[in-house]
Amino acid sequence: MNIDNLCMSCMNELYGEKQCPKCGYYIDSPQISPYLPLRTPVGDKYILGKVLSSNSEGATYMAYDTSRNTPVCIREFLPEKFIDRSFGTTEIKIKDQWRDYYYSYLKKFLDLWRQLARVRGLSALIPVVDIVEENNTAYVVTEHIESISLREFLLRSQTGYLNWEKAKVLFMPVLSTLSTLHKMGITHNGINPDNLLIGRDGKLRLSGFSIKEARIEGSELSPELFEGYTPIEQYGYSYENGCWSDVYAFCAVIYRALVGSVPQDAVSRSINDQLIIPARYAEIIPVYVINALMNGLQIDPRDRTRDVEVLREELSATPGNVVSSFSGVNVPTGERKQKEPEAIVVDADDNSTAKTILIAFLVCLGVGLIAVGGWFLYDKVIKDYVGTPTESTTVAPEMFEVPNFENSSYDMVAQNPVQNDRFTIKSIMEYSTEVEKGYIISQSIEAGKVVEEGTEITFVVSKGPEYKIIPSVKNLYVDFAKEQLEEAGFVVNIITKENNGDYEEGIVAEVTPEEGASRVKGTNVYIQVYGPPPSTEPQTEESTTSSGLFGGLLG
Repeated sequence: MNIDNLCMSCMNELYGEKQCPKCGYYIDSPQISPYLPLRTPVGDKYILGKVLSSNSEGATYMAYDTSRNTPVCIREFLPEKFIDRSFGTTEIKIKDQWRDYYYSYLKKFLDLWRQLARVRGLSALIPVVDIVEENNTAYVVTEHIESISLREFLLRSQTGYLNWEKAKVLFMPVLSTLSTLHKMGITHNGINPDNLLIGRDGKLRLSGFSIKEARIEGSELSPELFEGYTPIEQYGYSYENGCWSDVYAFCAVIYRALVGSVPQDAVSRSINDQLIIPARYAEIIPVYVINALMNGLQIDPRDRTRDVEVLREELSATPGNVVSSFSGVNVPTGERKQKEPEAIVVDADDNSTAKTILIAFLVCLGVGLIAVGGWFLYDKVIKDYVGTPTESTTVAPEMFEVPNFENSSYDMVAQNPVQNDRFTIKSIMEYSTEVEKGYIISQSIEAGKVVEEGTEITFVVSKGPEYKIIPSVKNLYVDFAKEQLEEAGFVVNIITKENNGDYEEGIVAEVTPEEGASRVKGTNVYIQVYGPPPSTEPQTEESTTSSGLFGGLLG
């Protein structure tokens, strides 16, 4: 495989093209500092490509394994706050004041990935291929899985959400993997729909691992937090971070998949909790799944499901053994066993009538309390949570994540009933040589932003390339011809044509493409211009010498 003929974005062959025929990447696109230049070798057998993602801990590159002739991904430990790297260089220079932090976090980075490298046979984990230490930092090589993110998968679906039967096929294997990682002492701290990838095999895989210091407020690194998915303790509130933090994030992902909207973020919930499951979804989601989400999305981690295995059990439950803790009962261990009723003790000396009356009274009282308690649980807890509408209920507007519509057909988007339901769609038209006619060039609200239902989004839609007529400029002076061509929107290239003496210097002789032709605005137009006529004066030895020595300098 010729490395020079590989697209640095997808690692497919370019076939001599300047733009990748598969992914549309331009081969001369620059890689900005402090990221490594395109085609930088790592570990003698890996070639780095485009940066795919980054956070305060490091950057992930597309890459190519020359020993196996296969694409891979490489994660570079690159905490920008702590380092300097000049444009076009590979070596990292550590800032003196951050040296201790740099090496401390580098050790944590290596410890994390060495642990992940030892894990085998987990279907929801992308295998680690290699770990390389050079350039005063470390690189983790993982297999490249052709995939799309769960977020993109949901946005592409007709409805924007999944039913539970389909969702559980995706999510349950990931929970098993997450349980294994937790037992090893590994927490993810960044679970969200962008870090869950769906491959061609239909399996969901967990990606985007980082050291916890990159995802918690209060460390020396800028935290990478995910609105709607990050639990309250990672925002710096006085709660301990742990396995339960991943439980919250995972339940938020399930909520997004089943309801079709991003859950209210934890910080705003701590002020005014309006997280509900809208009634139209609550009707189709199994009760035991709602229960599991209620338990896993508790704001206070002390009230939240503490263990992934408990979450698995609750998601695999049946309606008959459901117990909800959403009423505010503190369950620090994550165990939710129904409290056994206390035994009724009656003195053996009491007469049988008294016993009968007492027992009957207590039974009736118990039934009454259960009925009242059941009504209270429904009226004050479940009804509010699932969003059953009443005359006095104020329901918060639904929130939706804005998809990446760029390079999508505008007609397909505008005619999609789901998108029309969620957003107010408008458009403006512009010429474009890069985006096909009828396809979206850009959008007024960036992809990934969470907005209220009905928010207006304006799309810039391609009219295709703008065509112009090449004006007639033959026999004109070059300056005037150039001005006319540039005003028409063409790029002018001047070629000097030999003059036999029959033509005036500077006159346009030929135009390519021909005059009157219709071409895309910005096309290169070549004009041949007559040069100076041949000299009729005889050259002396002095003039010849002077011309040879200084002619190139003096023109």
